[in-house]
Amino acid sequence: MIKFFRRIRKSLLSENKFSKYLLYAIGEIILVVIGILIALQINTWNEQRKDNVKEQEILKRLRKEFTSNRAQLLEKTESKKDINRKCTRLLTFYNEPEKAELDSIFAYLGSVIPTTFDPIQNDLVRSGNIETIQSEELKELLINWSTDVVQLKEVELMFLRYWELQFSNYLNEIGISRDFGYSFWQKAGSSLLETTETLNPIPGKSKISKVSKEELLLDPKLEGIITWSLNLNTFTNQESQTLLKRIDHILEVLASEIEE
Repeated sequence: MIKFFRRIRKSLLSENKFSKYLLYAIGEIILVVIGILIALQINTWNEQRKDNVKEQEILKRLRKEFTSNRAQLLEKTESKKDINRKCTRLLTFYNEPEKAELDSIFAYLGSVIPTTFDPIQNDLVRSGNIETIQSEELKELLINWSTDVVQLKEVELMFLRYWELQFSNYLNEIGISRDFGYSFWQKAGSSLLETTETLNPIPGKSKISKVSKEELLLDPKLEGIITWSLNLNTFTNQESQTLLKRIDHILEVLASEIEE
């Protein structure tokens, strides 16, 4: 092709047809420019295709992560609801002590164990890969996600610290930690990563503790600890429900952006 155009150019010059040669030269320049533009456009299309492939990979990974996060959060919210039910039942015993049994009190106390949400965290924002995502709505949701998780973990930490400093210490103080631990392990199998029948590591209840049902149900400090546990756990569960709605929104947007 190059030799063909070169012969035409020589022919026009040898025949002193300058005007035709000028037109030819302009045409040749135009063809070169068009060729360059086509090459640039093809390169742009290839880059866009690569970016789209990368974006789809990121979106599908995010869908998998947030689906897993949602399942974990649902499990944790159910655990929190169970704690609330047990705390409410314990407080009911203070109003109606005749309906309480010592074993039931220990069993319910053994269920008041704080749970925490530990989601899969991506590094899209820190790595800059978030700019690969085209949806501005999704980018904003992902940027705010870390803040939303931190807010939930802060209130969960409030309950965890209270449980460690007040609840757990007080059980030691009144001498029922062994009975508490025994009751906890009686139902611990459902709280593990893999639901399984778990052998209770504590060999029975205490033979030393002489705490009676009446003493526990006339103890205003224990009643207050149970009340605060209910308050703090309710607060964390409300935050969990809010975060669950955020996850559902993120999954909805991801579904609209993923090309199946």
